[in-house]
Amino acid sequence: MIITIGGQKGGTGKTTIATELVVHLSSKGHNVLLIDADDQGTATDFSDSRAESLGETGYTTIQLREKTLSTEVPKFSGIYDYIVIDAGGFDSISQRYAISLSDKYLVVFKPESFALWTTGQVEEMISLSSTGNSHLKCYSCLNMGWPSGQDNEDSATLLQESSLIEFLPAVIVRRKAFTDAGGSGLSVHERKPKDEKAQQEIVNLLELLLEA
Repeated sequence: MIITIGGQKGGTGKTTIATELVVHLSSKGHNVLLIDADDQGTATDFSDSRAESLGETGYTTIQLREKTLSTEVPKFSGIYDYIVIDAGGFDSISQRYAISLSDKYLVVFKPESFALWTTGQVEEMISLSSTGNSHLKCYSCLNMGWPSGQDNEDSATLLQESSLIEFLPAVIVRRKAFTDAGGSGLSVHERKPKDEKAQQEIVNLLELLLEA
């Protein structure tokens, strides 16, 4: 299965979701490939830090950009149980190729109006990129949510209005645990001291995505 994590806005924590997903899958015994298709290379940095912290990552990481995605990803699909593509946070050639190849595409939003304004742009990008990919399923989620207030619920309501992208009802709140863990190449389940709320939030999202 090929899963792409992307969107149209930077700073929404896409790489956090992608790396948490990869670690989660590999911890279940799956053979997983993480493809860093973002020019910023944050997913690669995470894997390098993970190898330094733990001695190994537990999965394979490579960098692919633009058209090389279309030529190389099909070669790997028969080797790995899961391929997770971190496609970055803007409409790029790499992200369009990733969408065209994927079984599932997860768009990560922050519960902020200027971020949610990109929903229409994401839908257009999906429509243009998924021609010939009839099995693609598209989902959205809220990351870096507020610990209190109405903003999370209001944002979820807006995302549910999309007829093309299904909203996954699991909000991940802004927590220092994610930043601390990611900086060391760890998932929140591996970080000490444990943050049980952070752990539960990410598991809820990942299970919804994998079961969808």
